[in-house]
Amino acid sequence: MKQKSIEYVPEQPLAYLSDAGLFTAGVAAGIKASGRPDVALMVAPRAVPVAALFTQNAFAAAPVLRCREHLAKTGGLARAIVINSGNANACTGAQGEADALAMCRLTAELVGCAVEEVLCASTGVIGVPLPFERLAQGIRRAHAELAVSREASLRCLAAIQTTDAFEKQAGASFPHGGRTLNVAGIAKGAGMIEPNMATMLSFVAFDGKVAPAELAQAIRRIAAGSFNAVHVDSHTSTNDSFFLLATGSEEGSAGWEQHVAQVSERLAWLIARDGEGATKVTRIEVRGAESDAIANEIARTIAKSALVRTALFGNDPNWGRFVSAAGNSSHVRVASEVSCVLLGTTVFERGEPTTFDKAALSRALSQTDDVRLELRVGQGPGSATVLTSDLGYRYVEINAEYTT
Repeated sequence: MKQKSIEYVPEQPLAYLSDAGLFTAGVAAGIKASGRPDVALMVAPRAVPVAALFTQNAFAAAPVLRCREHLAKTGGLARAIVINSGNANACTGAQGEADALAMCRLTAELVGCAVEEVLCASTGVIGVPLPFERLAQGIRRAHAELAVSREASLRCLAAIQTTDAFEKQAGASFPHGGRTLNVAGIAKGAGMIEPNMATMLSFVAFDGKVAPAELAQAIRRIAAGSFNAVHVDSHTSTNDSFFLLATGSEEGSAGWEQHVAQVSERLAWLIARDGEGATKVTRIEVRGAESDAIANEIARTIAKSALVRTALFGNDPNWGRFVSAAGNSSHVRVASEVSCVLLGTTVFERGEPTTFDKAALSRALSQTDDVRLELRVGQGPGSATVLTSDLGYRYVEINAEYTT
């Protein structure tokens, strides 16, 4: 039986949250039984434009409801974001909603801003009341430890994680108008990933000046190519949230969107890579569909196949699984127009298998954690890319033992 052969080594980003103009902190407040950090705080020097996308799950958590209300009241401005991990504050009724408001109110008092200018996020076990006294102590400690430093940025990142196997951060710095702009992002998420919008929790900031309305329009385009293109287990969380902050005060931030998209795409890849026991990420690229939307539906049909994902885990170049998964979509009608390329090797062309070195391709699969699977399904203009993790033994173990 083939075992995992790829171990992920995190890369360092080119920019941190501190480089993007944020004061940050992360502390352990005792919410997690493990004693690991579980309260994080991000504070801007003033109220700045913020755009956000949230879960479409009918059981949206109390922090999601609170953030929607606050952003509507401020017109897309915020001064601070307070986060806890270890407890999702989801399906917790009126008490949960009161706790979400209370964590915003306490943060506002400490920072010195209106309560509507504070956003909140929670992640962890669903259906358990927040231990609010511990959380409140953690918020006070985090505020006292706020700093603009890379060390503080890393502590903030550590405090938002739950079952993550490694840190998820990405950054980019680029010259613009005689100065350097920085984009930095952090994320957490390793399971319950196939959101309608956003991912588990993700925060991206850049020190450019952008109007709230422009930011709100751009975040949907950015998410479509990053966080909305990730598949792990077809299970949208109650807490999925993606926050995008523009912290700059100087004009002249044209071209910022492509750099924010680059950082977001990297974070999305890291989420798929950490798919609770994953050993690799597969980029499923579908071309030749009747439209982009149809190409996306075909790509997701392939990504959701347990047989496809277990074949990838086993480094098995089983083209039959890939092609037949595509054939499960009602939009793939002519088998003779379907071709499949795996890691640059054509394994199926115009409806028929090709001759290729199966052992060599299996070795190539075992030596990479970034796999490219391309399918052409027709002659149409539509195309789409979806990221999925492979499916191995650890996924079952982690999720079977999550609350026990």
